[in-house]
Amino acid sequence: MNKHTKKWGSALLAAGILAGVTVVPVSYSEAASSKQQATAQQPGISIHWNGKTLAAKGVQVNGSTLIPVAALRDSLGIPVSYDTKSATYTVGSGYNILYIMSPSSDGSYVNVNGISTRNMDAKQIAGKLYIPMSLLKDYLGIDAQWNAAEKTVALSKSQLNPITITSQSLAATSDSEVTYKVKYPQISGSRLNAEAQQAINGVLKKHAEEVLAAGKKQVAEGGATAQRPYEFGNDFAIAYNKDGILSVIMQDYSYTGGAHGMTVRKGYTFSLSDGKMLQLSDVLKANPNYKKFLNSDLKKKFDALQADAGGFGGFKELAANPNFYVTNSGLTLVFDLYEYTPYAYGIPEFTYSFSQLLPQGGKPFAGQNP
Repeated sequence: MNKHTKKWGSALLAAGILAGVTVVPVSYSEAASSKQQATAQQPGISIHWNGKTLAAKGVQVNGSTLIPVAALRDSLGIPVSYDTKSATYTVGSGYNILYIMSPSSDGSYVNVNGISTRNMDAKQIAGKLYIPMSLLKDYLGIDAQWNAAEKTVALSKSQLNPITITSQSLAATSDSEVTYKVKYPQISGSRLNAEAQQAINGVLKKHAEEVLAAGKKQVAEGGATAQRPYEFGNDFAIAYNKDGILSVIMQDYSYTGGAHGMTVRKGYTFSLSDGKMLQLSDVLKANPNYKKFLNSDLKKKFDALQADAGGFGGFKELAANPNFYVTNSGLTLVFDLYEYTPYAYGIPEFTYSFSQLLPQGGKPFAGQNP
């Protein structure tokens, strides 16, 4: 785990995830720094919700539009609660919940269901908590349109796929030497094709079963002790659930007594009409030359990272079927720990908007039935 994951591990264990949370005003008691105060004095961003102008204002920091969490609670009706023991906010309900650890001297920590990717952030500005507009779009089911000329954000509920998503767990006995917490999403819906539903659920369940089987194999090989117990588990988040497409992030964690655990992140993107698991070529079919652009851009990005942090060999080209997931913000390519960068860097991820990847007027998922 990277430093974010380590800190979150202890924080969420202390919080009991959702146990003992209480609703409090969405603000911080500590004083804002002089830099934060200066940011708060910038002209406010007008927020519109279903055409109505809200009293609360957003802000822009380094080109990112931030929305006050209090407005999500008071005007949008999104549940917000706070755990005083871990100083952690929870925002949202259902299959995706944001956990936001109060910003401290070494930064803020945000995750969705235990998964923290590089585009997640939160800021304390003038004693109030703000999150990026992208988090609303990608994980909280809120569409957000930014109007640069008028400095306004228009928010509305996303038109999500008419499906139900639930979390299932695999039965496994934990003891003083090993802990198993393995789960996976399952979908259902009266408008779903039965064969497609079965195919998608089968892939997601198989992923979890492989996590559990790998853990049991390692335990059987010996080495776990009560003093240094093994741990195997995972988390998932729904990254995209619109337009007949479902994209899921599965994140697996294992600890087998070494200096640190290992985290693996895997994206699955499906067509709900037929249950097909989509490859990158299916998503970017409107641009037959997408690999040329990505290979060139990723090489530049990895060269820059390795110059700064050291690496394990230069990037050459994408794999035949690269690991990715889709959000409203675009397409995110995922690479493994140690693949190109040191462990301390964390999981390398790179997000591209579809306007970067597709020709003008081109649509992602071209040819896929809605």
